[in-house]
Amino acid sequence: MLDLDKTINDLFAKLDTKLEGDGKRDAIDEILLASPRETTVTSLADHEVVKQFRQEATDGFVRVDTARRLLTLIQVAVDVALA
Repeated sequence: MLDLDKTINDLFAKLDTKLEGDGKRDAIDEILLASPRETTVTSLADHEVVKQFRQEATDGFVRVDTARRLLTLIQVAVDVALA
């Protein structure tokens, strides 16, 4: 039984060496070898555009460009969420 384990391990080692030497990898290999994905999620409530809009609303005067920037930010967030 030990001979069988050794033979199987040798075969897998040769196969791995062959694949590494040829440089031929499939899509699964590319995903497994890629660096881990990282995602950062931040609250839109902390975004500078939202803070500026809130400040202007508190002051009683919201500029058109500030409102446009807020609506653009919301549109981008909705587009990403629905994609």
